[in-house]
Amino acid sequence: MNMNLQDILNMESKEISLSFEKTRLEGKGTPQEVADRSEGYVRDFFRKYFPFPNRIVKGNIVDTRGIRSNSIDCIILNPSHPYTVDSKNNSASIILADGVDFAIEVKSKLKSKSEIERTLEQIRSVKKLRRLRNGIIFPNRVKAEEIECANTIPAIIFVDETYKNLLSLISKIADYYIQNKVPYIEQFDLLLVNNRVLIYNYRPDMYISWSDERAIVFYEGGEKCLASMLLYMNRMPRCIPEISVNIMSLYLKDANPKQLTGFKDVNKKLQEANV
Repeated sequence: MNMNLQDILNMESKEISLSFEKTRLEGKGTPQEVADRSEGYVRDFFRKYFPFPNRIVKGNIVDTRGIRSNSIDCIILNPSHPYTVDSKNNSASIILADGVDFAIEVKSKLKSKSEIERTLEQIRSVKKLRRLRNGIIFPNRVKAEEIECANTIPAIIFVDETYKNLLSLISKIADYYIQNKVPYIEQFDLLLVNNRVLIYNYRPDMYISWSDERAIVFYEGGEKCLASMLLYMNRMPRCIPEISVNIMSLYLKDANPKQLTGFKDVNKKLQEANV
């Protein structure tokens, strides 16, 4: 069988789902154990595709102003980050925003309003941080708003299970943002429901432009969504510019979704609320 990277990632997606399911069966009644194991699976996955000298840790991120995020499940450190990781327990004594490429919050299940809101608050705590440097190579060619957006840390939600009706999830996310008047710069970038759907929270002045309209759109690609997430992540500006073409972009060209869908009524509410 002539396997390519997409095929391997499709298998990875299935394996992660099986691991989550096994953990839920083995850890019934112990939510913290389920959470710890689930986070471990996701960190192990990202270690494969963001290998050393990147480092994968868990903890709070602090920026130059002293503002600190909540504890985040999976943080991908740029090779330029000082080596503050203890090899014995894989924890970092300090995590500096200007050395963070991505922040990922992991959820085994996202099936209640309270859990959704807690997750969005976790992400917001990251998005309130500011990096003084970003991966934009030619800053004089982009708008000031785009630079401001790139100075935030890309934030991703990684979920194994959610509502069968996707509208239930997206409506609750939109309602939280509207009711709490959360500016779009403090919102999540990607939400992956593994083995099912990849949700893009598109805002004007974002890293990658599709249109001028504010919208939450999604790609129901099943097992292919994991590869699409990796492709998008590797197109986002890191904390420092990458001079050469990213290797993942070369091998995941077919992972770019051909069609994105959205719920018009939800997106209309977001646009009218200007969030």
